[in-house]
Amino acid sequence: MLVHAAKDSLVNALQYVLKAVPTNHPVPILTGIKIQAETDGLRLTASNSSMTIRHRIPQHHQGMNVVRTGSIVVPARYFYEMIRKSEAGMVHFEIKDSLLLSITSGHSLIRLCGMDAAEYPSFTGNEIRPPLKIRMNNALLKSAIKQVAMVASTSETRPVLTGVYLNYEHNDLKLTATDGVRLASRTLPVEQSSETSASVIIPGKNLNKVSKMLDEEDYSTEIEVSDNRIQFTCNETQVQSVLIEGTYPSIANVIPRSFLAEVTVELSYLLHAIERSTVLASESAVMMEVNSGKLVLLSRTAQIGDVQDEVPIEELKGDSFRIALNGKLFLDILRCIDCTYIQVKYTGKASPIVIKPLDRSQSALFLITPLRTADCR
Repeated sequence: MLVHAAKDSLVNALQYVLKAVPTNHPVPILTGIKIQAETDGLRLTASNSSMTIRHRIPQHHQGMNVVRTGSIVVPARYFYEMIRKSEAGMVHFEIKDSLLLSITSGHSLIRLCGMDAAEYPSFTGNEIRPPLKIRMNNALLKSAIKQVAMVASTSETRPVLTGVYLNYEHNDLKLTATDGVRLASRTLPVEQSSETSASVIIPGKNLNKVSKMLDEEDYSTEIEVSDNRIQFTCNETQVQSVLIEGTYPSIANVIPRSFLAEVTVELSYLLHAIERSTVLASESAVMMEVNSGKLVLLSRTAQIGDVQDEVPIEELKGDSFRIALNGKLFLDILRCIDCTYIQVKYTGKASPIVIKPLDRSQSALFLITPLRTADCR
């Protein structure tokens, strides 16, 4: 192997693939990055067995020149730090001796002991059915992941709830997640549709990492779903994730169909009021009262103080109500909504409230279960 590459291109590529490098792993080779010098460019691969990220720097792109092909696996963190701290300009690396990578930059020569690339695991697997292939706009996909994946559970008690449920049918892609207290759902139109339908569960933490690669918001990402994996491809970056086995709980009967009250408020007012109320919310409990055309938030912590905050109401339909919510969880939902006005829909003291953006172009829907308190029984 003999490669000449621009430092900036290498650093950029490494920042993508490092997201898949585990800190510790029982398989030592997975703590490394697989470097493949091929005739069409340089390909970097990292994996933690749950997720694999590949990034290619094409031949002749910003000075990339593969003179001699070859492959090796090198310690990921050391390789990245050496490249990041190297002098500006070109970096040259070469395998002269077996499993020893020489890196030259300016007046520096670094040699890293490597591992045999042939021993690096392959995670493609055998496909039983033809894969589903669709294409999505990056901005839409990034926004949907941000809104939905944040409510996926972090507890392994029910593994399926740590994932995001992806359902594709009738040219619509629907993402859903819940942790048992909150629920988020968003339906998206696709750019390039498929006659094949699919329903899979993707690990939420993997999907969050996918969203971080969607920087070019005017571009599109190809999504490919098969029996044992899902793959996202955008430009020269490819992210592959395993799927979670199991049956995702049905949410059809969870989402309320009728409401006792509907309140329309400006998102920024409610967001800032919840931020203030949560500061003095004992066990994060914030009381929401809607009465006489006003929305009032109340919270207190014994021997510290209390907060009363009023939010202007744009429109109120239905009855007055009083309900207690986990302020921090409610705040997470509000922070991921991108519109001017939202609707808060009340269905009863023991039923979840529904939060929806008033913007008709957004199909997002959020639920949060109220807290049981003495004041709201």
